[in-house]
Amino acid sequence: MNSKACLFLLFSAFLLLVSSPAWGQYNEREILTQQAYAQLGARQFAEAEKIFLQILEKYPNDTNSVLQLMNVYFQTSQLDKAEELLKRYRRSLPENQATEQEIQLLIMRGKPEQAWNLSQAYLQRQNYGEGNYRLLASFFERRGFFEQVLRLYRDARKQLGKPDLFRLEMANSALNFRQFDVAVSEYLTWLEQNPPNLYFVNNQCKTIIKEDPSMLRVIGNHVRSRDSEVLRELYANILVSQQEYLQALEIYKQLPLDKLTRFANEQFTAQNDRIALPAFEYLASLDGEAFDRNEYKLRQAQIQFRNGNYGSSAQILLQISAEPQMRERQNLFRKGVNLATRKLLAETALATAKDIPAALDWYGDARQFCNNNFDLQDVDLAVVRLLIIQQDYDRARQKLLQVREPRHGETRDYLLFTLELMRGNTELADSLMNNYLIAHPAGAFANDAIYQMMLVLGLQETDKESFFGANRLMMLRDPAAIDSLQSVFLRNGDEELLILASEWAILLARQDKAKTLLEHEWQDEVCAEYAALLKLVLTTDGESEQLMARDFLKNNPDSIFAPKFRQSLSRMNYSRPDY
Repeated sequence: MNSKACLFLLFSAFLLLVSSPAWGQYNEREILTQQAYAQLGARQFAEAEKIFLQILEKYPNDTNSVLQLMNVYFQTSQLDKAEELLKRYRRSLPENQATEQEIQLLIMRGKPEQAWNLSQAYLQRQNYGEGNYRLLASFFERRGFFEQVLRLYRDARKQLGKPDLFRLEMANSALNFRQFDVAVSEYLTWLEQNPPNLYFVNNQCKTIIKEDPSMLRVIGNHVRSRDSEVLRELYANILVSQQEYLQALEIYKQLPLDKLTRFANEQFTAQNDRIALPAFEYLASLDGEAFDRNEYKLRQAQIQFRNGNYGSSAQILLQISAEPQMRERQNLFRKGVNLATRKLLAETALATAKDIPAALDWYGDARQFCNNNFDLQDVDLAVVRLLIIQQDYDRARQKLLQVREPRHGETRDYLLFTLELMRGNTELADSLMNNYLIAHPAGAFANDAIYQMMLVLGLQETDKESFFGANRLMMLRDPAAIDSLQSVFLRNGDEELLILASEWAILLARQDKAKTLLEHEWQDEVCAEYAALLKLVLTTDGESEQLMARDFLKNNPDSIFAPKFRQSLSRMNYSRPDY
């Protein structure tokens, strides 16, 4: 037989097939089913119902249409229709599927015990399959019958001899059923077996503690009873979220060094110095590489400095600078520790003794630990500040014009403005401020430049030199700057000056002085609102902070500072956990 004859026979067979009744029925049913699914996808349940009923009229044994209709009726709570449909087409369904629909119908009618009894018979017929337990649990969970869900999971473990079966599912159900002790036990046991899920379990536990604070103690007892690193890390994270920092630190000390170091750095960044300082002290006390110890000591010095303990800071820094290992070739530029040490020593020389020559010497020493142009010019910018303090404006300007590193462009332009402002060249300073704002519209110093210019323009000529003198004292970190600026305010009456004095007091770790200044009876509305924000910043008691924030927002809901107050109201209402 040649190829043409073969092709003719195949084509004839195909025509016979597509013209047969069976092909037509299949094609029609498939088209109708696809149309019904499209309506389901669009949540057009009434239209989908009509199409599935149309299919059943022509094809009464179409099991899929029966099941899809049952699901539509369950979703739309048309339980009478569901019951009638099941009676009519029960025989067309396999026994297991028919029973599953009967169980769901009982559950949807709010009859969990009857559904439970039928479920037991169903499980026996299905030989207690794991998937069958999971399916039944999903039925009960759909209506929130978590008691039956938990019973199913427990029975599955016992029947199948698998004590770890359904750990996560049981934990989630127990949380929904508010059996928090069960949820905690299941989550923690599951986490031991699945350590990568630390942050998920951490969030679930925080949700539980928010609802029942006593669960923190339950979690702690569970963790102490197990020798598990991931559980200890979980507990430490939870303690941090509850602001139990000292307890958290003790737990972190039992964890690998990298986790403790990360915790210490997080607290340092958050300026939670009450915890960061002992954390770095402990790290520095451990036997280890000399460089690491000195890096931890540098952190201690930075903490002491920003808290106004300049003598303690200098003492630590001098120890680092005298360490022979820090001058070994591999450590000269490593992580910038040597450079940062010298720069901070210069700042402590200014803060403790107002010793500008000593500060310049330390900056000179710092240059040998700069391994790129960026670091060198960063030191130059620090020196410029000292020259401005000394009123050596010509040398300061000359150095600034030599700064070509693009990343220092913003700081250079701001210091050029500051230099001319302090020099008394108000018109030139105003022009330089505008140039700065054009070049750096979102710059870090933009608000400060506008603020300084605005204050100077509002001062009498006799007060300007006092204002500039206060600024030079502030550059030296001299607390006398606060009183000097306050004196200008007393003569001038501009409350913006008192706000600035309060900010300086905070920056110089003179919190009591700042609180005293902020007790002023403010006349300017914006100043009063900003003063309230500064008071909030100075508040260390969490409960008082919440109260202050709520009172402010109640009285000033549209304030430009309202978002800052809302940020402090971080506590959220309980919500269902994220699975």
